[in-house]
Amino acid sequence: MGASSHPKRNALVFDIETIADLTPATREAVAALAKGRDMTAEDYGGLCPPLARVACIAWFDVTAQRLGACFDSTLPGGASPQSIDVEDDSGGVRSALSCELHACDGEPQLLRAFGQRVALHMAQANAQLVTYNGRGFDLPVLVHRGIKHGVSAGRDVFVKAARENRYHPLLHIDIMDVVTFNGAAPRWPMAAYAIGYGFKSPKGDMDGSHVWPAVQAGRILDVVRYCAGDVIATKHVYRCLQETVGTPKP
Repeated sequence: MGASSHPKRNALVFDIETIADLTPATREAVAALAKGRDMTAEDYGGLCPPLARVACIAWFDVTAQRLGACFDSTLPGGASPQSIDVEDDSGGVRSALSCELHACDGEPQLLRAFGQRVALHMAQANAQLVTYNGRGFDLPVLVHRGIKHGVSAGRDVFVKAARENRYHPLLHIDIMDVVTFNGAAPRWPMAAYAIGYGFKSPKGDMDGSHVWPAVQAGRILDVVRYCAGDVIATKHVYRCLQETVGTPKP
């Protein structure tokens, strides 16, 4: 069924970047858990939702055509300008998108700021969230880190989105579900679809394994730029799949 059969969706595409929440009191216990998966404590903590500290979140409002990001300014290198330019390569045509920055005084404030933004977005007509593997990672992280810090802003939306019937999505489109036909086909990274559809890979100068070293080196703005680049690529893939991801009738 084509996109014209469905109401135009007011999509908010978003992505998060995380690092391990390790302290001297918890490192040994997390290291023991990581050993069972042949991982470092940093890698395990950065991927396990209740242990994954959110360093930044980037989003693109498809209707408003605005790119933004909030980040934890208490991390090294947290001082920032009000915006940064992020490269966009749309079908070989390169341009720079301005990304509005929101510096947050710690992870709780970051979660609250994004939760409030999502709540405002979802109050609009035909609002929808769009992610790549958001059901498997981004949404659980936002829920469990919100629980840790007692941040309730946006949590109801995240829980509903995670629990939604993946075969009849209304609130949240997980692009990974779309491209794998709800798990029937193998999983491949979002960058593969961006490249395959003719767009620039978002994994050029950085990938997920570089986030923690970059944060340690005081390069949080590079992490923000990388996160925003992922959002731009996801936005392009989403647009290419519009006929497929058009909101189905319940």
